[in-house]
Amino acid sequence: MAELKTQQEYADFIAARYAAMSGDAPAAAAYYRRAFANEPLDASLLERATFSTLISGDAREASQLVATASPEVARQSPTAQLVMVVDEIGAGKGHAALQRLRNNSLGAINSDMAGFLSAWLASTENMDKGLVELAQVPTRRMLAGEQATIQGLMFLNAGRDERAIEAFNQAQRLPLGSSDIVMSLNARLLASRGEFDAARKLVAMEIDAKGESSLTDYIGVQLETDRAVPRPKLSLRQGAALVMYIASVGGVAKASPELAALRYSLVLKLDPELAPARLAFAEAFNQQDRPEDAIEVLREIPATSPWRAQSLIQQAWLFNGLDRPGEALVAADQALAASKRRDIALGAADLNRVNGNHERARKLYDEIIAADMSAKKPDWRVLFARANALSAGGNWKAAEADAMTALELEPDRPEIQNFLGFGWIENGERVEAGLSLVRKAAAARPDQGYIVDSLGWAHFKLGQYEEAVTYLERASALSPADAEIVDHLGDAYWRSGRTAEARYQWGASLRLSPGPEREQTLRNKLEKGLPAKPAASLASRP
Repeated sequence: MAELKTQQEYADFIAARYAAMSGDAPAAAAYYRRAFANEPLDASLLERATFSTLISGDAREASQLVATASPEVARQSPTAQLVMVVDEIGAGKGHAALQRLRNNSLGAINSDMAGFLSAWLASTENMDKGLVELAQVPTRRMLAGEQATIQGLMFLNAGRDERAIEAFNQAQRLPLGSSDIVMSLNARLLASRGEFDAARKLVAMEIDAKGESSLTDYIGVQLETDRAVPRPKLSLRQGAALVMYIASVGGVAKASPELAALRYSLVLKLDPELAPARLAFAEAFNQQDRPEDAIEVLREIPATSPWRAQSLIQQAWLFNGLDRPGEALVAADQALAASKRRDIALGAADLNRVNGNHERARKLYDEIIAADMSAKKPDWRVLFARANALSAGGNWKAAEADAMTALELEPDRPEIQNFLGFGWIENGERVEAGLSLVRKAAAARPDQGYIVDSLGWAHFKLGQYEEAVTYLERASALSPADAEIVDHLGDAYWRSGRTAEARYQWGASLRLSPGPEREQTLRNKLEKGLPAKPAASLASRP
């Protein structure tokens, strides 16, 4: 029986390792938990099981797992200790959590967060001791803004508003992953003291630096009149959750979706209403190729939340990635109904464009561009996006005008050069100028299949079929799943007299699920080949 138990533990361990390497975090967590249940004195199994369970996003299951471990085994697992710290804070046992942080290691990967959390918990008992704890956190240039923010939170909690404002101001002058959170706390604190102009200035500075956001909208509404604004107040749980979020969004979690999921699952266990953490949690799931889990996380943001529109547009793109365009467009419309903010409108416009709703996309881009021009802040990216929508909708002249304006703003952008040059060549206009632009784009981005394709297609249009084949073969190698590029290569082969290879490429393009119009064209070419060569080459055109 003991041998069978050992075999089962080994089998579960191997299955867990395989699931983890395959990106199946929930399965890996389940296998590691079962392996630990069979060998409850193995601290390394507890660490793997707890870590995997948190990566899978299940903080409650992680707590239940850690509760089954003996104190001696749990003491040897840094991630189990982190779970116990969070559970003690959640139960209102801040002092016990602080003692655990002081007496146990949460691992090198969590050292910054552990230091910030220790300082926050110490400050809830004694502000000066909290400052000492914070000073003991190793200074790192990339986390200087976060360190100043934590100090501001500590002063805020202690009722030392002048020092809190000073710390928040310092944080906003430094690189910061959560600048909108700091702006919100600082602006609300200033407004609660009657300093409305200073608060509005902070909001304006944030918008100017990073654009409008859910928080700038929320604070902006509060500051529309000079009515009293409540002073920010954080409970033990809320403060700890915010400290963990700030340490994560600006720290190592940025580079690891697995660590991000671990951190944010614990943050949300402490404060389920911290919407920025929920948005970040969903993005961590998406980066782990778990879009459906990401959607479920976002659905927890209520309709009354200032972050509702942002969560809906994020859901829309997730649905789109799952090839569920109907649900994607519904979510985009719901986002627009919740907010007319620029980033929401732009997300909805882009989503409509990529789904072929060119007229709807154009109208949304029109509104954004009109506002940009009114503010004297033209954005080449939106102009270029509208150019793409107009071109796909059959209005090349309007698309050309937008592309030329975008190129004036950003003359060295290969994507604009390629679009405009390809359009001129495709339409038989300014062929030499178009070829020159496409050459510039290809020189800048030689590894981009769609740009190399444009150069090859330009040679094809000029009747230079051997040169066309050279570039189109390279484009096809770079982007073998692009039906248009493969189709172009087939055409070049046909004109070069390589008819069997041409038919093979057209068949391959057909198998890549092209749009209905290209599909019919491909079927015609497979049946009849290309028509006779045109009498005059585009090379004769200016």
